[in-house]
This record gives sequence, C-alpha cells and structure tokens, in this order.
Amino acid sequence: MVSTELSSRALFRCYLHSRGWWLVILAIPVLFALWFVVTIFTMSIARFVPLNVSGYLTTYLAGGIILISYAAALLSLPAVYSDRQYVRKHSEWKPTILYYFMVIPLLNVPIACLYLYFRHRHIGIP
Repeated sequence: MVSTELSSRALFRCYLHSRGWWLVILAIPVLFALWFVVTIFTMSIARFVPLNVSGYLTTYLAGGIILISYAAALLSLPAVYSDRQYVRKHSEWKPTILYYFMVIPLLNVPIACLYLYFRHRHIGIP
C-alpha cells in the first residue's frame, strides 16, 4: 500500500515538474480531430438544413478551430524547446531538433503524434 502511494506521488511530482508543455503538443492532433469531426458533420447535414446554418458551422466553428490550431502550432516552438529540455533531463531519449518542424501546418499532426508517442515510451506521462 505504501509503495503504491509513493509511486503515485512520484508520478504526480514528475507531472508537476514537466510543467505541461506537452499539452500544447497534444492540442495539435486533438484540434485536427475536432476540425475533422465538425467538417464531416457539416457535410452530412448540409442537404437537410438551410445554407446559412451549414455556412455558419463551416465558417465560424471550423474556422475558429483552425485559428486555435494555428496558434497551437506557433506555440509548439517554445513548447518543444521546453519539453525537450525536460525529456533530456529525465530520460535517455534525446529528441532531435527536427521536431521543430511541428510549426508547418501539413506536417504538424504526424510530427506531434510521433513526438507524443516517443515521449510516452520514454517518460510515460502523456
């Protein structure tokens, strides 16, 4: 019982010290999935609702998700920098500078997924 409590405390302490920079990186594939769901939903209801309803969904909801996604892509530069320092200090994995290509819109989703996969393999938090 005590060892389980100590290990959960150690994991929580490790989570607090990572400062959540990986959450910015996680937001990139999550926002892409959300945009994809909204787009598929809008396309599926487009012939049943008036044009202005599907236009509002496409313009405002999907457009807002894309803007937030671009902001997350821009914030991925300091997030990758800070998280790379944390990962180098706490594991044997040394992330390369190629992860900075996460800022490019068409590459950011697969690169973010790869980064989070390898981070989970070596750190185990996300």
